[in-house]
Amino acid sequence: MKNTELLMDKLRSLYFELASTPLEQSDANMLCRVAECICKVLPVSYSGFYLFNEWQREYELCISDSLIREVPLKEHRLSENVMMGEEVNHQIILEKQVTLLHILPEEGPKAILCIEQEFPTPVEELAILKTETEKLISLLQLDGRRMRRNHAYLFELTSQLLSLTSQKKILSEIVQGLRKLYPELAYNLLLSQDTELEAELPVKTIEYSDDVIKRVSTLAFISGEIQIEEQLDKTGCFLYAPLVGKQGVYGVLQVISDKGMYIPEKEINFISQIASTAGKAIENVTLYEKSNHLVSDLKLINEATHKLNSNLEMKEIINLVRDQVMDVCHASEVGFIYYNGDNEERFDVLTGSTTFFNTNPGRRFAEYLKDHTDCKGEPLLKGDFDRIDRFPYRSIIAIPMSHSDTVHGIIAILHEQPYFFSFNKFKLIQSLIQHSTLALTNTVLKDKLKKAVKTDFLTKLYSRNYLEEEIIAHMATGEMGTLILFDIDDFKSINDTYGHHIGDKVLIQVADLVKSIVNNRDLAARWGGEELAVYAPTITINEGVQIAGLIRSQVEKHTNPSVTLSCGVSSWEHTVTDTVSELFIRADKALYEAKNNGKNSVVRYVK
Repeated sequence: MKNTELLMDKLRSLYFELASTPLEQSDANMLCRVAECICKVLPVSYSGFYLFNEWQREYELCISDSLIREVPLKEHRLSENVMMGEEVNHQIILEKQVTLLHILPEEGPKAILCIEQEFPTPVEELAILKTETEKLISLLQLDGRRMRRNHAYLFELTSQLLSLTSQKKILSEIVQGLRKLYPELAYNLLLSQDTELEAELPVKTIEYSDDVIKRVSTLAFISGEIQIEEQLDKTGCFLYAPLVGKQGVYGVLQVISDKGMYIPEKEINFISQIASTAGKAIENVTLYEKSNHLVSDLKLINEATHKLNSNLEMKEIINLVRDQVMDVCHASEVGFIYYNGDNEERFDVLTGSTTFFNTNPGRRFAEYLKDHTDCKGEPLLKGDFDRIDRFPYRSIIAIPMSHSDTVHGIIAILHEQPYFFSFNKFKLIQSLIQHSTLALTNTVLKDKLKKAVKTDFLTKLYSRNYLEEEIIAHMATGEMGTLILFDIDDFKSINDTYGHHIGDKVLIQVADLVKSIVNNRDLAARWGGEELAVYAPTITINEGVQIAGLIRSQVEKHTNPSVTLSCGVSSWEHTVTDTVSELFIRADKALYEAKNNGKNSVVRYVK
């Protein structure tokens, strides 16, 4: 009893002195000093600590200048499980001249104390040695220095990250810090597809796959919980720490150890804290950037709305919307497709659309969009469009122009590169088009109303009033012009024989033939009843007679039931004083003469 008490007193005295004079030394050197104390107390020839390396999961001898000899542990009765760090019930192993004590402190690293002695030490004394040594190691807080260093780094990192305003800077800081703390590990940042960062960062895209490794990274991203996969015999240990914020997960930090290396649990928790701090910092930056984008988007929409409400013409509205779409999403093509509910043509490609939409492939694509909106009436966002063979554009945005539950058309936005348009750009364009639809629709209706005022509903020719206004304007500025009046011969008999419905069809046939013959500068109008008129600026009366003769012959050949025309032609020149009324009177007289001369003829009036 006295020997054990004496041993306890000596140990406590030496251990107290050692604990009272802490030095900034490594864990191995501190344990070597403990071993020196043991040699002073017990009659041993050698005392050494084998400290458990959690990275390699094996015991390694702590060596200092005074303790350089090693007793190989594997020569003794230590099982493979003990060598890998598992706790055992028999914590004191006695052999001929070597005693092994399994040191398991409440706080601090596990170790094996190896004592070499000439005569065996009593078990009671070994138990005291084990207990007091475990208390000392707990008191020395051998892991404390590393923990304090980690906590200081985490505090400094948190302060620094929360002051950054760029996701790239945050991720760069994380990777650089981890490389300093753990240079033996490799790192990758697994981020979503929308993230755009520079090439110097080890960034990879999160892949959704049945592959085992990819599945673990996906699980970390979806669950927001840390995931570990150990493949020590192949590639090492894989740690997946999600970058978690309060509102979501913003990526995954992948940590890779070398082959045969483990990552200790304490380091896993610390790396997880770093990843969580980075996630919160990224979330703050993301929310800040989103708020700035929203403010910018609202300004853009507000400015566009002010311009749209300033009574612009349709071409100006289309150019405004097209330019803003180009600026927002850098599109290659923008098309404005307006539906015709009362026309044989299903849609019009409005002036201001880019050139692609006036080509055959562009019109086929417009047909596809028309069918799509007819079926679903919903916006379309495609990152890899493949519904049309050999279609040159992969990224597509198509947004219906809807107002009062009616789809008036669609705006199509195209780019050759797949997945070029982000969802945020899609939502902004959708909002912009919603604001512009009313202005564009009102302008189209206004243009239709203007056209209705100056055109005849049945024949789609210009009205008599519009024709007179244009002739008056041209006579004030031009040099010459020719007026042709047509009258369908015996039109009353057509109505009496076939009915007014057929009579209307004959009028439409004649009007279509007239429109097909005259050029774009000429004005074709319905003069009244079965009378039509053509005004041709800049041509002589002889040229007018030729045009009238061509129209007369084509009408006779291509109408059903067949009808003929009587034609009167007159002209004016700027060298002679003239008026619109006199021009019409002369043409009317020539027409009357053609009627009296047997009809189906052309007569010109010469002053």
